[in-house]
Amino acid sequence: MGTSEERISRRTFLNRTASAVAGATVGTTALSYSRILGANDRISLGLIGVGRRSQDELWIISQLKEKKNVEMTAVCDLWTVYRDKASQKVEKVFGKVPCAFQAMERVLELKDIDAVVISTPEHQHAVQLKMAAEAGKHVYIEKAMANVLEEAKAARDAVLSRNLIVQVGTQHRSEPYQIATRELYKTGVLGKVNKVELVWNL
Repeated sequence: MGTSEERISRRTFLNRTASAVAGATVGTTALSYSRILGANDRISLGLIGVGRRSQDELWIISQLKEKKNVEMTAVCDLWTVYRDKASQKVEKVFGKVPCAFQAMERVLELKDIDAVVISTPEHQHAVQLKMAAEAGKHVYIEKAMANVLEEAKAARDAVLSRNLIVQVGTQHRSEPYQIATRELYKTGVLGKVNKVELVWNL
């Protein structure tokens, strides 16, 4: 493996090679079995903060279980009640009891965890993002990423120095209807657009 600039994520590698693997004639040799995407290629996630806000993330991840070969390996929360409920839900969805921890450091120590989803209160986000990056984990983190500029910079530097993938959840920005609206606009069918007004009623 070369420098951090030369490294690619396992997901990127799999996406680049999946078509070649799918199109190849697979025999019954040990080598052919090694080319099949399986447990070694599974994306293993840890969920940090499993209160009410995390329920949406857990549902979304469950939809990727088969399509993206994703599993929830660990859950973490300070409160035993939330932790136990999340563990039961993960077992029901993924068919496997996850590791359950009170301290997020325990999740970050797990070598088989590829990425973590952070759904803790906002004031903890930047510090926990920095910790996850220092542990070499890719991260999806709820907004806001930070409330203190110094903490935001420290988290940013920790991520960039390790060439990690991080997405900050800006609510509904990645939903299919937003992408569909953009694609419709690009076709020119709407003509010249002078004003866009968005209303969201809860």
